[in-house]
Amino acid sequence: MKKHLTNKTLSQSMLSAITLGVFILLALASELDDFMRYNIEYLGNGTYRETDYFEDEATRTTGKRDNYGRWQGPVHIVSSDRYGMIRSTEDVNMLDGKRHGECTTIFGYGIGTLPPVIDSYNMGCKINSSYKGKTEQSDAADISAYQVLCNKYPWFLCSLVSHGFDSVYVESYMDTVETVMGSYIFQPEEFSDYYGDAVDELGETPYDSLITLNSQLTLFQAKEEMKNAELRLAIIDRYISHTNSTFDIVNSTYTGYLQTLIGKGVNKDDFKAFCQDMDNRMTSYGSLNLQDPFFIDSVDARFFRALYSILSTTKSFTTSTDQTMKSIAAYYENNDLYGIQKEIRSFHIQSFSKSTPAEVGQIVMTQMLEEYYVPAEIIRLAVMEAYFIKKGVVRIPTATTVFEGYNSSTSVKLQGYVIENGGATVTARGIAWAASFDPTTSDNKIASGTGTGNFKVTLTGLTQGNTYYARTYATNSAGTSYGNCIKFIASITTDINDINTFPRNFTIYPSPASGTTTFSFQVESSENIMLTIINMKGQLVSQNKLGNLPQGENQIKLDLSAFRNGIYACQLTNNGKVLAKQKLVIAH
Repeated sequence: MKKHLTNKTLSQSMLSAITLGVFILLALASELDDFMRYNIEYLGNGTYRETDYFEDEATRTTGKRDNYGRWQGPVHIVSSDRYGMIRSTEDVNMLDGKRHGECTTIFGYGIGTLPPVIDSYNMGCKINSSYKGKTEQSDAADISAYQVLCNKYPWFLCSLVSHGFDSVYVESYMDTVETVMGSYIFQPEEFSDYYGDAVDELGETPYDSLITLNSQLTLFQAKEEMKNAELRLAIIDRYISHTNSTFDIVNSTYTGYLQTLIGKGVNKDDFKAFCQDMDNRMTSYGSLNLQDPFFIDSVDARFFRALYSILSTTKSFTTSTDQTMKSIAAYYENNDLYGIQKEIRSFHIQSFSKSTPAEVGQIVMTQMLEEYYVPAEIIRLAVMEAYFIKKGVVRIPTATTVFEGYNSSTSVKLQGYVIENGGATVTARGIAWAASFDPTTSDNKIASGTGTGNFKVTLTGLTQGNTYYARTYATNSAGTSYGNCIKFIASITTDINDINTFPRNFTIYPSPASGTTTFSFQVESSENIMLTIINMKGQLVSQNKLGNLPQGENQIKLDLSAFRNGIYACQLTNNGKVLAKQKLVIAH
């Protein structure tokens, strides 16, 4: 029998990004509050603890978040059973919500089938592993979905094991899915539909509990992926900037997202009207305090509340979509993840004028679901990759981007990494960059060789103080793929001695600043860092012990309400040694 989650325990303080598009689709049905159980707490000093519930089991994630609510820095994850006994612990560094660096997983009582796992990740992509499972392949035709899972998504296998399904059982399930799919005849572009059919066939077998857990884990993974939705980022930027409208921010910063909507038939002026409607509704809900630990969660709650409100305003729209919403609610009630995905994939092809805010809102909603919810199922991704490898289908490469440091106020170093070639030679690679989010090779690019592996480039000719975006590109015969998009501010030169003499890309933004500002910097190894702020008279005005920070990028937000207007010297120290300096201008 399939398992269902019950008990409504949504905390009022954290209607966060977990609300996602699925919450909107199911807002007409009460089942969601009973299906989803989660909680988030603020522990002080920028630290949060989120608890996701699965039946009577729980997974608790503790760490810090960035300005967009994504996990940042060292994170501790604990999975426990219904009796509170620990099944597994995971210690990992996060960068923009992605595993980045070494990840160590230790299993507790009653598991025993997997040794402690130490994996290394680069922006969520595994680059090596000590896990000794079914990972070696002698021929592409022999690759299995389970091998792909072990090689590429070992953290998800650990999640399944920590919830009581040993690796042998997971392997058996995935092998069975592949066997069922092998009995079908279909084209690669029809993979998703046939994969759903295969899982449906196994829904009434002893694998049903694993299928149900996978559905739940997919929803929580989608919650994290949804935090990268461009419209959500733009709305958060609007609150932080205090002045710009959401449309202005999208039009100037998230131009690629706007072009995607235009490609789906949304007129630019109609999208502007939609954004204005969104802004008006969110403003009507009252002001928000940027210093509130749950500021991001409140923005999320208002965003999805406003979006659902817009979707419900047009009678013709609600009539045409009501049946789809009810269908998705029914699929959800039965834990049928694949039924939901089929509805989502078919939903966007319906014909609408796309002129009213509600109709634009539908395209916005389905775009988020297609991009962040559907691909969040890790087992499906593993099965699909194995299928494509066996069939000789070339995929686009897998690439990542990391900020390395500043050379000067107008020059920076970036690192690209092509992790996988997708089954064909990578004939071009490099860094694309621009003053807007998600740049492409049509903007600015610096080429850097061919093939897989690491490479470094230097961007020059930047304007100090300006914000830039960059990401790795890699091209093979299937097309061009892009890595994660990074944001940086060209370092502002000052008259403070020794500014930027250390390769830690210490930046402060915004500067000038008023209410709050963010300190962003790199550390080369795990270090105990202190942030000291001194005024131009040489007087100490603030000293903040940041603790033992992880290797890589770190971000610290500071309330400036108690500071007077003026210029301040900010420095990072470790045991009295100055690591980096930067200037902060405060203008209330």
